[in-house]
Amino acid sequence: MADLRSFRRIPGPLQLLLLLLLLLPWDLVVTGQNIEVTQLPETISVKAGENLTLRCTLTGVNIPGSVRWYKGLDRNQTPIYSDKQGSSNRGVRVIPGSSTDFSINIQNVRPEDGGAYYCVKFRAGNPERELASGKGTLVSVIAMPSQPVVLGPTRRITPGSRASFSCSTGGFSPREITVSWLKDGKKIPGGQTNIVNSDEKQSISYRAENTVEILLERGDVKSQLTCQIQHRSLEGRGPLQQTFTLGDVLR
Repeated sequence: MADLRSFRRIPGPLQLLLLLLLLLPWDLVVTGQNIEVTQLPETISVKAGENLTLRCTLTGVNIPGSVRWYKGLDRNQTPIYSDKQGSSNRGVRVIPGSSTDFSINIQNVRPEDGGAYYCVKFRAGNPERELASGKGTLVSVIAMPSQPVVLGPTRRITPGSRASFSCSTGGFSPREITVSWLKDGKKIPGGQTNIVNSDEKQSISYRAENTVEILLERGDVKSQLTCQIQHRSLEGRGPLQQTFTLGDVLR
């Protein structure tokens, strides 16, 4: 009764305000600007086979509910990591048990791990409800191309005739790649490089092929045709290359 008498002594406008606050859902009262999910940096580049750390910190009111990591915006998919329910097991907490740091590690990164990742805070309930999300971290996976393969004509070519040679490589990421041709060490023009997604399921890596056509002369019996591959993953290592002896296809 004492609490009721105290409430009646509160001015009318304040009574109404208190009643409205009591009727509002709890998450509307304590969230909004009171919870913030921070992901830094916004972009990360990592080489295939290395480990990746995705940073996420929570600041503000501590509300019961899970924190999950998703790849992409679909909240119905299995999360990369969740502290309350099943996940894909790709993500492992950097600081287990922390109530503010939900950074995760992904080991042995593959090309298909490239994409945008989101750290998301949920409010406990059945079902849980999303309260706040980070702005995302865009991951670019750098994978080396395979050793190039050069293929020539399947039959012998008569000197004075033209012949086509192809050069192919695969498994690389990102998509940008340069394929060049050299004859006896001197650069020659080639065709347009055709780049497509790899056939492997769920893989975000690429294959490339380039074709060159050259006029074969009798003096080319000892000449060398070289395919050269340049890619971001090869920085500091020099290009990959494969050589074909033209005499192998001359009559």
